[in-house]
Amino acid sequence: MARAKILIVDDDRHLLEALEQLLAGDGYEVTTAGSAEEALDRCRADTFHLALCDLHLPGRNGISLIKALRQACPSTVTVLVTGQATVRAAITALKRGAAEYVQKPIKPKRLLALCASLTARLPEYLPNHLLVGERAPTATFEGMQARSQAMLEVFERARIAAAADGPVLVLGESGSGRERVARALHARSPRAGGPFVAVAAATLDPALAAGELFGRERQGGAERTDGRLAEAAGGTLYVDELSALDEAAQAALLRHLVAGRSARIGGRRERAIDARVVVSSTGDPAALVRDGRLRADLCDRLTVMTVRLPPLRERIEDVPVLAAALLAEAGRRHGRTVSVIPVETERLLAAWSWPGNVRELASVMEQGVLLATGPALDPSLLPPCMRVEQAAPLIKIAIGTPMESVEREVILRTLEANQGNKTATAGVLGISRRSIYNKLASYGL
Repeated sequence: MARAKILIVDDDRHLLEALEQLLAGDGYEVTTAGSAEEALDRCRADTFHLALCDLHLPGRNGISLIKALRQACPSTVTVLVTGQATVRAAITALKRGAAEYVQKPIKPKRLLALCASLTARLPEYLPNHLLVGERAPTATFEGMQARSQAMLEVFERARIAAAADGPVLVLGESGSGRERVARALHARSPRAGGPFVAVAAATLDPALAAGELFGRERQGGAERTDGRLAEAAGGTLYVDELSALDEAAQAALLRHLVAGRSARIGGRRERAIDARVVVSSTGDPAALVRDGRLRADLCDRLTVMTVRLPPLRERIEDVPVLAAALLAEAGRRHGRTVSVIPVETERLLAAWSWPGNVRELASVMEQGVLLATGPALDPSLLPPCMRVEQAAPLIKIAIGTPMESVEREVILRTLEANQGNKTATAGVLGISRRSIYNKLASYGL
């Protein structure tokens, strides 16, 4: 297992040595620096999971260093260390990007517990704009790119599903890329040479859905149709939004999955059709069954192989690579070259909660390409809602209020102002979402 790497910045050489010995003895890989500039030099050679920064440093102070690290190394967790904690210093440090603050004299047990908490889950990728020759480890699967562990697991699951020939259920929020995964499954499968037929069930008239999928016998003046399943023979039929299918369509789909045969609607003679079925849903299958919107037997058949896509807000580390790819794609489509994403733009992208998921990110990148006057995606090209900090009520705190109470009040009031959105709250305060969760847990909330 990889060891967490910690950078300690303090101009007190004796304290540096003591902290280095303490943390190294607890299994951490420790690097020290005596000033902010020396710390930035260390970051030009390596990347750290955690940085402990003293407030009073020669030249640039600890708060300024925390802000610089936030911009250059957005995944590095920072902690302010100070012997003269004040309300203003603590709040400023939190807004500049610090996850926590520690008062001197440092209590070894508390520091070890804090470091263990902040490094409990090491990120797969540590972006570092200071690191010379940085190469981000990016995984790809049939044109899809990712760095997050969550998506690496999706890719592995998709590889397994593609090799089989049974039905696959793709779950995910709207805009998360369900059809992209379905196309990847088809492209990686032995059926890649056959057709890929996509049907958006939500756009069909429920009374006509079964006929659209499985064909309809000649009735009245209407001609007989073969249906979309027959079009997908030798390949893959992708049905988006499973719950939009009515009882007749679900029954016919189950028959095909069980026996490989289906009859046209209004007919009796069954046909054997060699087509694989991939279905997607934005809703939880068990909940759909409970609500009577999905047959239990069809649910059992489809959930044998499930690929679940995480929303973009749960894999923020994928945003930079997705943004770069979507920016290049939009540039090619419009015949323009916008290829530079500045640090501040990347920070704003990472702070957004992305309710529209990858589809929303693609729209933002296309808008940026159309509005850009140069090669860089300037922050001003992002939608106003991503650039303007929302006004929040003022917090009045009496002089002499304990720091823990100040911190609690700031976090809870900011969370309230953001209607409980932890990602937005973390962005406003300049701290990690993980810190928000840790703090709420410590408050018993």
